[in-house]
Amino acid sequence: MKTSIEQIVAAAGLALAIANGSSQASVITFDDPNSNAIISQQFTSFSVGGLTFTQNGGGLTYVWNADSPNSNGTNNLISAFGSYLAITKTGGGLFDLSSLDLTISWYDSEPTESVLINATPFVLTQGMQTFNLGLTGVSQVNIADIGNNGGYWALDNITFNWITFNQIPGAPAASVPEPTSIWLLGLGLAGFAFSRRKKARLGDI
Repeated sequence: MKTSIEQIVAAAGLALAIANGSSQASVITFDDPNSNAIISQQFTSFSVGGLTFTQNGGGLTYVWNADSPNSNGTNNLISAFGSYLAITKTGGGLFDLSSLDLTISWYDSEPTESVLINATPFVLTQGMQTFNLGLTGVSQVNIADIGNNGGYWALDNITFNWITFNQIPGAPAASVPEPTSIWLLGLGLAGFAFSRRKKARLGDI
């Protein structure tokens, strides 16, 4: 009986490992202690929540609180006057970037502005809005500054997946299995282990 219990536990653990191996959804809000520690301090590279943000071209980038123009009431990352902000997976590797929130921020009174995200234009407004990017298997996402030194944009709520297994760049992101599916898989593996144990005992008779 002890061996059967150990096999069941091992099978359930294997099922959970398979579920976690596809992708892990995360959201970066810049509201954790690591972000709060650098509010109003300029940085060129900053890592939080599994992603790294790097300013290119000598611009200005900060994590700022809700006082920034068009803030959604929480901390935002704001950037301007460089060439682009690069988002990469901390430590390197591929990731999926599903969506993020962007708005026009400091020193820009225009009703709309255009920025390039990985060479695709997106129109920002004077209010935070969600952009569904659907970028899969990327090693870097570049968000260009507003043209003609127009001012800052503000960024928040970055939804992304870490790719933990090898995934073909550009392929659809693997979905995280539902909890029910995990348990069904675990029960199936446990049943298989129990069946093998039972056959082995019959063979000993």
